[in-house]
Amino acid sequence: MIGNLLKSISSSDWLALGIGLMLGIGVILVIRAWQAWRYRKAYGYDIYTADSRRKKLLRWATLAPISLIVIAGIYVWQLSRPPISAQVDLTSTIEEIDPLADMSLVIPRIGIDVKVIEAPIVGQQWNIDHLTNEVAHLEGTALPGKPGNAALAGHVTIPGAGWGPFKDLETLQIEDRIFITVGEETFVYAIAEITTVDADAVEVVLPTDDTRLTLLTCTGWDGDLEHYTQRIVVVAYLTL
Repeated sequence: MIGNLLKSISSSDWLALGIGLMLGIGVILVIRAWQAWRYRKAYGYDIYTADSRRKKLLRWATLAPISLIVIAGIYVWQLSRPPISAQVDLTSTIEEIDPLADMSLVIPRIGIDVKVIEAPIVGQQWNIDHLTNEVAHLEGTALPGKPGNAALAGHVTIPGAGWGPFKDLETLQIEDRIFITVGEETFVYAIAEITTVDADAVEVVLPTDDTRLTLLTCTGWDGDLEHYTQRIVVVAYLTL
């Protein structure tokens, strides 16, 4: 019976009980301090003993408001925290809505089957410093399968590590198929255009009104400058 009664008491009830208890103790201590001094002769205290007891009781009484602040702080902190189950559900939801969490690019003709990761915009350009054998979705462009221009970039060579996944990109042909898989869903694109542009030709990744996929990699190595001066651009349109 007592156990059921305790279970029925809510956290706010416990808070009110704790506040009431601390206030009651504080009031009693203040009264006792006053009595120790006011009726010191009746208690047989000399003035020094009475003053010492009064100060000690008042010090204990000051702990009551401090205890109230601590109790209230803990209560507010607990209210601000979501339940553990809610935290787990929130994490699961974030993972489920991450569009790149389980995305891969497959191009049968050149034997590509790689994971797609995000290339964030840092300053005025896309950061691909972390990119190796993966292909990067350029932040701010459309997501594969969605209306607009979805831009994916990959290395033709990986600095200090040999060939990259897009080393044979220029060997693709018109009408070759490109597959983007997201979980159990697959989007199929057909290549419509393969061109070479200058390295600073950003217009190839600008938004479009159609549903296209744009693949980019480097080409035109300049031995004197020791960097690539051009980009291969493969444009494909959604078929399924």
